[in-house]
Amino acid sequence: MKKMMILPVMVLGAAAIGFMAGQGTRGKAEAVLSGHFDELSMIPSAVAQEKSEVMPFGYNSPRQPALAPDAPPITYWNIDDIRKAHSELAEKAQKALTRAGSGSSQSFGGGPVHVQTRNFSIFMLYRAHREQPVLSLTKVNSMWDDAEMHAGAYDFYVITGGTGEMIVGGKIANRQNLSDKDGIIPGEYRGQPIEGGQTFKVKAGTGC
Repeated sequence: MKKMMILPVMVLGAAAIGFMAGQGTRGKAEAVLSGHFDELSMIPSAVAQEKSEVMPFGYNSPRQPALAPDAPPITYWNIDDIRKAHSELAEKAQKALTRAGSGSSQSFGGGPVHVQTRNFSIFMLYRAHREQPVLSLTKVNSMWDDAEMHAGAYDFYVITGGTGEMIVGGKIANRQNLSDKDGIIPGEYRGQPIEGGQTFKVKAGTGC
């Protein structure tokens, strides 16, 4: 997915690696030959008589994608803490953007939300609106952050504060591999502008 934002927003981002690939290879649902309804849950008649744990239809079926082996733990975040983090990161971003050489930052992270497993992550980011163009990470003079593309991963954004615009789809012009101190990061690309993308106006409570 590729995206750029121009107004201050706080988002929760989640990436589930390989989910769509698994969905694309799953087979058709098997027909139910026998069973009964018990308070809106359907259980095979033969299984209902057993004392062992009742498993859902398709459990461990070769036609279904494997369940994630390292699903994140049960976690709770208070909305007041998220709102407080939004305010703190907005203040941090405002100070950073007034310092020379800091305007190309893609985003500012922090807050209470942070979960990372092998194939799942969720965290908080703040993206700031700019009044003047600056050099982006890929050396483009612009008020926009560089668009992002993650090979093999999908993003789901939940806007928790502010307003903005997201451009998704299309193709990234001037696309470059993202690098850090250790070299090129495989599968991570940045660049701008986006050509042929679709623009969505977002605000707190929306997702993309």
